[in-house]
Amino acid sequence: MGSSDMDNLKKPSRLSDGLRRGLGLPAITMAAALVPCLGVAGDLNEISYDRTSEGKVMVHFTLSEPLTSDPGSFKIDNPARVAIDLPDVENKTGSRRTSIGLGAVNSVMLAQAGDKTRAVFNLDESVPYSIAQDGSRVTISFDEIQQATTTANGLAVTDKGSSIATAMDAGQPIDFRRTADGAGRLLLGIGGTDTPMDIRRQGSEIIVRLPGTRLDPGRYNVNDFATPVERVDVRPEGNGSRVTLKTRNAGEHLAYQTGERLVVEVQPIPVEEKRTSLGKKEYSGERLTLKFQDIQVRPLLQLIADFTGNNIVVSDSVQGSISLRLENVPWDQALDLILTTKGLSSRENGNVIYVAPTEEVAARDKAQLEAREQAQQLAPLITDIVQINYAKADDIAALVRQSSGLGENSGEKKSDGNFLSRRGSVTVDSRTNNLIVTDTAEALDRVRGLIEQIDKPVKQVLIETRIVIATDNFSRELGMQWGAKAIGQFGGSTVGMSGGGTQAANMALNAFQGNAAGTSAGDYNVNLPISQTATGSLGLAILGSNVLLNLELQAMQSEGLGKIVSNPKVITTNGHKAVISQGMEIPYQSQTASGGGAISNIQFKEALLKTEVTPQITPNDMVIMDILVQKDEPDYTRAINGQPPINSREVQTKVQVQNGQTVVLGGIYEFENTSQINRVPFLGDLPGIGELFKSRSNDNSRFELLIFVTPKIVNENQQMGQ
Repeated sequence: MGSSDMDNLKKPSRLSDGLRRGLGLPAITMAAALVPCLGVAGDLNEISYDRTSEGKVMVHFTLSEPLTSDPGSFKIDNPARVAIDLPDVENKTGSRRTSIGLGAVNSVMLAQAGDKTRAVFNLDESVPYSIAQDGSRVTISFDEIQQATTTANGLAVTDKGSSIATAMDAGQPIDFRRTADGAGRLLLGIGGTDTPMDIRRQGSEIIVRLPGTRLDPGRYNVNDFATPVERVDVRPEGNGSRVTLKTRNAGEHLAYQTGERLVVEVQPIPVEEKRTSLGKKEYSGERLTLKFQDIQVRPLLQLIADFTGNNIVVSDSVQGSISLRLENVPWDQALDLILTTKGLSSRENGNVIYVAPTEEVAARDKAQLEAREQAQQLAPLITDIVQINYAKADDIAALVRQSSGLGENSGEKKSDGNFLSRRGSVTVDSRTNNLIVTDTAEALDRVRGLIEQIDKPVKQVLIETRIVIATDNFSRELGMQWGAKAIGQFGGSTVGMSGGGTQAANMALNAFQGNAAGTSAGDYNVNLPISQTATGSLGLAILGSNVLLNLELQAMQSEGLGKIVSNPKVITTNGHKAVISQGMEIPYQSQTASGGGAISNIQFKEALLKTEVTPQITPNDMVIMDILVQKDEPDYTRAINGQPPINSREVQTKVQVQNGQTVVLGGIYEFENTSQINRVPFLGDLPGIGELFKSRSNDNSRFELLIFVTPKIVNENQQMGQ
């Protein structure tokens, strides 16, 4: 409301329930000096309402006598409100709020301010209205809510005369509106109830693809709506259309279809004032606007009480006046500012707020505290035995003592704690797991309330771990051994040829002496056998009069697949560490010097399959785990002096997993590919016959390690084996 609407008020204003927070009126502007009340000429005796055949809503005010002047009025579009001022009229209806629920009219609220009564109509939607006066009866007429019309393009748009602002011309198949919470709402006429749609977000743009639906292309600037949407672009794409919303500071977006209308809504990012830091006071009351010059504090507090619907009790010592100008601030912040400025404090009890000077409130609190302490001192002591069912009584007793300001042993306290009074004590009976509590009845109730909250069965978690080790080996070797022996006469000399000088000399000497040339094993010119035992070989020998040729081909191929699965399981309660392990201790011999000699000692090294886990169950049944998985095993194929090394595999991490979900904690993948060629220099490089002077070997190996973990929250009476 503008300031001119309040300049005629002549006495302290008193707003009605119509200005209460629950009715949604967010801002009330009051700017006037309040003066003593003048007499009121007429009375408002009755409010009635009906609806005409044309759909208009008629609200009738029945007065005791005609108005002395024409009623004033003004309108608010957001939220939709209409205020009617009835001059020289006092409310005698006995109620400040009347529910109507016809058409656009939700309710009417009455507030008497000075020498006038103000009627505030709460509307579901802003519609035109008119005021008519017939003697002692005043009638306010509200038009019917404008229904959407359908254009030739198939788009539902509102009439240009409607109070709902639109961004586009009525002839276009597109409409844009601003919601009450500041969101931008785009409405598209798509001409069908099952039209396909694809919506996605790309940076600061929201793109809507409508295959098979053609909309008129264009660009629309919607900055004036003060929403996160700045611009809307429509252009053809294939046999359909593409709609792009250019946004700024946009939050979440959603899309839905109602009939033949597609609605895309873009929410703003929540304002920063809702993100309060520690120690900062948060105000969440309905917003209002206050503009006053030298207004008395007492009627100002009464004004806030009418707005909030709370009851405010003001001490007689609250006096003085204040000038203030507050624009669109929460009412609880406005009250806090007023109290701080005037040195006042407040105390709340339900919907009653007590306001007094700070010194008076402090003295009152002190007196109440002293009275309560005196009552505690005079209250009789009662001894109660409390059964602890699930927790340890010692732990509960320690918690009660700590929160009550006691040490491990009950002793005298200077003041009452959170649970026990200064006269209270707690003792533990470990045999029966009971607490023996001696205190006043009020303190015993507090202790029992604490125990009921924390003495509950703890959830259990079954942790299942799978360690999978997979190996894949492939090896192939091809080798060759061959040699040629010959003996003959050359220029009067005896010549012997073999794979080595010694063998050649022996052949020549035997021939000179007339003996047989003879043979010897391993007498090869090319000696390139395979490194392992041959799985297949081929030998060939050719003997001539003075020549011997030996040839041996060797081949080997091996393949191996292996898979090892270890599956340890362990169950534990929430928050407690569990350990399960299996393995062996391997003896190692060590020597220690002693007195110039050495003493042999036997030591042991553990090789374990082990799972160590501490689970934490969240309120939404997620499981957070601090987990260590370890698998060690001796490798006797690589033993040194009979003592094997230990292959160790371990993962330690912290992970959050859904109940019953399997997660891969980690994995190791190793791949080794070795290819080796042994050859005779130069001869092995010759094309074709070079293969007679080579041996080949190929080794491929693959190793994979995967560690899986599955937590399962165990239900009551569920067994581990299930």
